[in-house]
Amino acid sequence: MSKNNWRVIVTAVLFLAACYAFWGTFSLWTMSDADKAALQEKDPGALLQMQQKAIRLGLDLQGGIHVVLKVHNEGKDAAAKADDVEQAIQVIRTRIDGLGVAEPVIVKQGEDRILVDLPGYTDAERAEELIGQTAQLTFKLLESAENANLLISKIDSIVFEKENANKEKEAENNADIVETDEVAETNNATEEISDDDILADLMGDSGVADEFAFDESTDLSLNDRPLSSRLEIALYNSTTGISWPGFAVNKKDKELVDKWLNLPEVKRLMPIDVVFAWSTRFELRNNREVYYLYLMKRKVQFIGKLLENIALSRDSYGKSVVNFKLSGDGSARFAQLTGVNINKPLAIVLDDRVESAPMISSKIRGSGQITMGSSASMEDARNMEIVLKAGALPVPVEIIEKNIVGASLGADSIRKGFFASVVGLLIVLLYIAIYYRVSGVIADVGLIFNIFFLMSVLAALGATLTMPGIAGIILTIGISIDSNILIFERIREELRTGKTVRASIDAGYERAFVAIIDSHITTLITAGALFLLGSGPIKGFAVTLFWGVLISLYTAYVITKQIFDIRKGYQKLSI
Repeated sequence: MSKNNWRVIVTAVLFLAACYAFWGTFSLWTMSDADKAALQEKDPGALLQMQQKAIRLGLDLQGGIHVVLKVHNEGKDAAAKADDVEQAIQVIRTRIDGLGVAEPVIVKQGEDRILVDLPGYTDAERAEELIGQTAQLTFKLLESAENANLLISKIDSIVFEKENANKEKEAENNADIVETDEVAETNNATEEISDDDILADLMGDSGVADEFAFDESTDLSLNDRPLSSRLEIALYNSTTGISWPGFAVNKKDKELVDKWLNLPEVKRLMPIDVVFAWSTRFELRNNREVYYLYLMKRKVQFIGKLLENIALSRDSYGKSVVNFKLSGDGSARFAQLTGVNINKPLAIVLDDRVESAPMISSKIRGSGQITMGSSASMEDARNMEIVLKAGALPVPVEIIEKNIVGASLGADSIRKGFFASVVGLLIVLLYIAIYYRVSGVIADVGLIFNIFFLMSVLAALGATLTMPGIAGIILTIGISIDSNILIFERIREELRTGKTVRASIDAGYERAFVAIIDSHITTLITAGALFLLGSGPIKGFAVTLFWGVLISLYTAYVITKQIFDIRKGYQKLSI
């Protein structure tokens, strides 16, 4: 036995290493949701570190988001289309990495589609905005207040006429002509009017309820300043005392104002060099939820791709800011822009929506910062940092499919997968122990080591466990037991020929070796092909199958063989 001490030493070392690798997964999986939430609040970095060291659960097990994007690059040749898709994949991957999603799946599908799986991430609105956003950051100047007031006054006239005409047309369409049929009982062709009827007429009482009469007190008049009455000046330079066309619009009026601004008559009226733009989000102003509406020049004064070293932080007032630096030509151009427009607002425009319009207080050269709105959260600032760092998508993309797997559905998959694995494992353990008696129990020990080592390898590799991966583990159980069955049947055959226990064990392991190696190698080749050619869940199945097959070889020819070497001294073998 002394010459085989290496088996004990190697197995002990591997067991300790496996315990170390699997400890993170064990700690995370046994932690309650309340403890996770408390740790997230206290030390988010510690929880993230635990998650990185643990086996990750796939989209089908922990829930998440499945998105299919279509890349619009029509009219280009095949090579250009392929380049566009690859660039889009890289940009999307960079953005998703900023979200902190563990093991996202981002793969090309066909010629113009991209498949994105975000396991464990359920904020569909934020993910959709971040993935599909083109992130074109530009800087524009605002129009003067005088020109803005003149334009808004003209829009008021157009909207007033339009709405008044609509009101009149609506009143005409809704007017009902009610004809009252008077039924009187007449015995003759002459109609008699009683004294009571004459008195009723004199008193103004006809005796008939006029329930269909039109209410003339209804006010059909319309405010002759429909647009400007809904705009409140919100951009004011306290240094110069000059106001600028940045208006607060009540949240409930935004849809109506937007409809007015998109009227064909208003669009024809708009000067070609100016445009209205909404703020990226609503804010709280004087206890009211408002959006901001800006009138700015169309001309782009500066482009965001010249920004460098983009980083998230907070300013001295606690507001979220995105710091940036400029160098070379970009620094000179920005310095020139800010230098000649001091005390004027500069709109920071992200995808045609204004993030903010801060006043230029001095010439900016070398570095600066984008100050988020007062209602912007750190998450909003983080989103801006991500899209600016990742850059713009090379071509427009459209989300054509979006599925959300809820956490409850994922938990149900985990329960069913765990139940299937445990039931399958118990049946195999029980059957092999009954059929091969003590030798079967030894095979069970090897199988348990096989599963434990496999889970530890998955944890060490940071692999993602999916339902197909669980299927691979269950298949591994069968493969591991199959190896022991081949060995045990060989040993039984040798014992029937009258050989000793020692000789039967040696012959059984030696003669079963070739068949076991052949079956394992063909399975490894299959697993390797699935991993190289497959994607997503198929790779998960391939990984668990590959490592399960390798480990089963070790457990069969090292762990169980070591135990059988001890049994060589027995007179009889329970098998």
